[in-house]
Amino acid sequence: MRFNKILFLFLFLFINSFAQETAIKSLKIKSLDTNSVNKETFNLNRISPIGLTKKNPKKFFDYNLDFDITSNKQEVDITGKTDLVTPTWKIRQTFNEGNVNKSKFSKDFYLGDLETESDYIIIKCRDHEYVDGDRIRLMINGAVLHPNILLSSVFYVVDVDLDDGYNNIDFIALNEGESSPNTAQLIVMDEFGKQLSNKKWLISTGYKAKLVVFKK
Repeated sequence: MRFNKILFLFLFLFINSFAQETAIKSLKIKSLDTNSVNKETFNLNRISPIGLTKKNPKKFFDYNLDFDITSNKQEVDITGKTDLVTPTWKIRQTFNEGNVNKSKFSKDFYLGDLETESDYIIIKCRDHEYVDGDRIRLMINGAVLHPNILLSSVFYVVDVDLDDGYNNIDFIALNEGESSPNTAQLIVMDEFGKQLSNKKWLISTGYKAKLVVFKK
């Protein structure tokens, strides 16, 4: 009798376990119907990236490149105009050389009279117009101080010892460079650095710009 009870219990447990396993194997999972899913299905906090200044990014250039996304072949229209600015340059500086009547410079040019107690003066000269290879000869009281000075955009500087009384300083134009006439700016300073004169000349080849300095 006891053996029958044990056998019955064993059969009950076996059938119950088999029934559970069969129920699990027959479980069906329906696929998710994606047509019923929309943007409201998932309530997410969407973040829109913004720059540090909280301003929308600016579109600097518009190249007007049109792409047809409906076609497999993409074509670029390079004939269209763009918003790029075409660079332009304007030359603001004008030069007197080459655009004037040459005959008006075929004479000596007087730079004026100066008085000083300085033992020497400092002469600074340069081509203040178009730098085209102008050359001059520097003379004092008939003696050649420098036979051939090439004028550039940088000042040529020379010290000139003065005799008591009048000192005649001549700047003779050796050429007119590539563009007529011979042009130069002259600055004269005393030994203490005080500016005594600031003049300009325009002369033809062979003529001179004359400066007279009187030493007290």
